[in-house]
Amino acid sequence: MDNVNGGYRKMLSRIAVFLALILGLGCFSISSAQQLANPIATRQIGTPNAFPMATYKNIRVQDLNQILTDSFVESGFTLLAAKKDADSATIFRFSYPVDKNGKYGVVIFGFKVDGTVVNGRCMNCFLRWGKIQDEADIGKFPWMVQYDLSSRLYPDIDQAYSSVKSKSLNYLDPQRGFDYKNAWGGERNRWAYDNSYVNVKLLDLKREWVRALTDAGFILLRDSNPAADASDSVVTFSFPIDGDKPGGVVYSIQFRSQFDADGLCYPCESSPWYDPYQTLPPAGLSAMPGRLTLASRFEAGLNSAYEQIKASTERNLRPRTQFTRPPKYVPPGSTRPPPVILPVT
Repeated sequence: MDNVNGGYRKMLSRIAVFLALILGLGCFSISSAQQLANPIATRQIGTPNAFPMATYKNIRVQDLNQILTDSFVESGFTLLAAKKDADSATIFRFSYPVDKNGKYGVVIFGFKVDGTVVNGRCMNCFLRWGKIQDEADIGKFPWMVQYDLSSRLYPDIDQAYSSVKSKSLNYLDPQRGFDYKNAWGGERNRWAYDNSYVNVKLLDLKREWVRALTDAGFILLRDSNPAADASDSVVTFSFPIDGDKPGGVVYSIQFRSQFDADGLCYPCESSPWYDPYQTLPPAGLSAMPGRLTLASRFEAGLNSAYEQIKASTERNLRPRTQFTRPPKYVPPGSTRPPPVILPVT
C-alpha cells in the first residue's frame, strides 16, 4: 500500500511540475509580449453583487429607488426596468447609447439593491456594484466607436454615482460610507505601451518607425505583411552585437490596424514585441567587446529611436492620447526567471 501511495504522490508531483511549466511559459508569453486586449469599454468598476457599495438605513424604498433612477437618467442613461426578483431584490437596468448617431445601438448597465425592508422603509438596504452586461458585443464594435463610447460612458457612470451619493448622504450608514472610486482615469489604448494613430497611411507610419529604428542602429529584417491595408503585421529588426552584422537582439513592432473610407488609419496601433530573455548568437572573439557594451548601446538606441518616432508621429496620435514607450528592459540576454513550481503535499 505504501508503494502505491508513494507512486501516486510521485505521479501528482510530475503533473504539478508539468502544469507549473505550462503556466510559467504561458505567463511569459503574455507578459513578455503583450497582454490580451479586452474590449475598450469594459474596464472593471467593482465586483458585482459581492460587497455593497453603500448601505442605507431609514429611507423609504420608493425614495431610494427614485434617487438611483434620477441620478442615472440625469447622467445620460435611460431606465429600462426596475423589477423585483425572486429574492425581493430590485434589479435596475439602464441603457446607454453606443454612439451619438444611434448607429450601433446601446449597451446595458445594471445593478441591484437588496436587504431588509420593514413597512416600505430600509432597515439595511445594500446598493450593489454595477456591471456592463454585454461585454462580448461591445468587443465587436470598431475600435474608434469603442474609444468614443469609453470616453463618454465612464465619466457618466462616475457622475451618476456622485449624484447618488450627494442625494442620499443623510441615509448612508456612516460606518460603511460610499465605497466608490471613479472608473474614468483618462483615455487609454487597447494595449499596454502602444500608440494609436489616425489620419495617416499605414505605410507612412511604418516608414517613420523603420527610419527611427535604423537611424538608431537597428537593422531591418522583414515586414510580415507589407500590404497597405494589412490588419495585422510585424516589422522585425535586429540590433547587432558585432558591427553591422545582422546577428543580434531581435526587436519587433506589431501593427494592428483599422481604416476609414479613405484608407487612413482609424486607428493603427503600434506595440513593441520583444523578448528580453531571448537567446543571443554566440559571441566570437571579435564580438566580445560588442557583447560587453550591448546592454548600454541597446538601451541608448531604443531611447534615440523612441524620441525620434515621438517627434515625427505625435501629431497623428489618436485624440486625447499621449505618446508612450515601454519601461526600461532588463539587459538583453539575461537569464530567464525560472517558472514558479508549487510544492506538492
